[in-house]
Amino acid sequence: MTAVALSRGPARVLRIEIRRSVVLWSVPLLLGLFYFDAFRTAAGLPPVWTVRSSAITTHMIADFGPFAAGLAAWVASREGRRKTGDLLATTVRPAWARQASALGATLFWLLLTFLAGVAALYIDVARQATWGGPPLWPVAVGVVEVATFAVIGFTAGALFPGRFTAPLAAIGTFLLAEIGYHAALGVQPGTSTYALLSPSTAVPLGDDGVFYHVAPDLAIAQVMFMGGITIALLGLLTLAPVFRLSYREFWSGVSRVGRWLCVAGVALLAAGVAASWTAFALTGTARLGVSGWIIPALHDAASDQPVPYTPDCAGTSFKVCVHPAFSAYLDAANMALQPVAAEIAGLPGAPVRAGQVASGNGVRNAQGMRIAGLATAGLSGTPPVYTYTSDNPTAPFWGSPGIADTAFWGAGFQQELLTPFITGSNNTLLEGNVPTPAQQAVVTALTTALSPQAQLSQGFINGQSPGRIAAAAERFASLSPATRHAWLATHLPALRAGTITLDQLP
Repeated sequence: MTAVALSRGPARVLRIEIRRSVVLWSVPLLLGLFYFDAFRTAAGLPPVWTVRSSAITTHMIADFGPFAAGLAAWVASREGRRKTGDLLATTVRPAWARQASALGATLFWLLLTFLAGVAALYIDVARQATWGGPPLWPVAVGVVEVATFAVIGFTAGALFPGRFTAPLAAIGTFLLAEIGYHAALGVQPGTSTYALLSPSTAVPLGDDGVFYHVAPDLAIAQVMFMGGITIALLGLLTLAPVFRLSYREFWSGVSRVGRWLCVAGVALLAAGVAASWTAFALTGTARLGVSGWIIPALHDAASDQPVPYTPDCAGTSFKVCVHPAFSAYLDAANMALQPVAAEIAGLPGAPVRAGQVASGNGVRNAQGMRIAGLATAGLSGTPPVYTYTSDNPTAPFWGSPGIADTAFWGAGFQQELLTPFITGSNNTLLEGNVPTPAQQAVVTALTTALSPQAQLSQGFINGQSPGRIAAAAERFASLSPATRHAWLATHLPALRAGTITLDQLP
């Protein structure tokens, strides 16, 4: 940058930096990386705002962060690489002003590209989502995170200029993000605070933010933590000229840099450290609740209240209902469950309707128990009602709703209802209660009779081979519907009690 350019106003200098920034040449690469990673990953998730927006923190930050650090380090180290520090020292504009313009231009292109990707992601979700609206906290966390990565790289480039600074900054921040991501997978209360502060977490449950609002507590702490690091590093950049002086030159150097500028640098450094430390301490008190991670000092109790909604239902005598966020799955769910309801109608414990509830299985405390307040999938109530979640093991509401049009998905959904009905227990497999061979044979037989085109696999159960179970299931499935219904009406209590063997099945 020439002395003539430096003599112009700050706005003019910033425009020149923006127009000539090296980051501009990286924008097509960043957009391509966004499309092939974050965008296509989000397209494979349920069309739910909260779930698809998780791609911002799980993928976009991982894609943009290392590039932001490397590009910012390259921009900051140009004076050192080109040996122009002494020449620029004679200009009328101080070093901090040059650095501020270069950093501002770098952040301009990085954040503009990042927000363009977020806009494309949200527009795609808006075309498919049937309920809710775009969450803003993931965007705020992503913006602050990208800015933090850039400032980390810029600080490294300004303090340690060299040709290897940029790649080392990119690699270092990438490893930092990966460590945080792996620490955040399966994190439980009382574990690593750093894991909670890392925004790169696992993909949330399929109905996250649908039945209960997602508490913004953790996002606030993450913004405070990353923002504090950014502010502290800006203060460090402001004081960088003073740090390069010897003890004897310190006070004269302060006079040349400017006392007020040094005071501002110290204030920024102290404020940033205080903000990050406060966020770290608050995050250490986090606990799991129905609305996600709760930090008592930041929590609003309104987040724990269920979100009111009117379910979408189909069917007449046997109604099948889903949350309006999953209305695209209603027809497939209704087609799968209506034949089951007709097959078991009139039997003891047969459900009178089916409805979707919150996925409580993924939210557990340190002892592995479900958090209070979340409904349990299975059969319950009087008269019995079959409740299911979007995270059904064999028939999930996941990805494109087109997956629900397959025969295997429908048969899996039928099996999810028949298993607790035949065994007489809720969440049979999830609770560790394995069906007896006879129970599994009856479930397989009924599912096969209802969906003969679906091929369901069967493993060993209580020492019985898949062949024996499959043979018993085929024998029971070959009976007429009336004969099967009559046998179940007589023997269902004994079958649930586990006293019926494979050889006793008709």
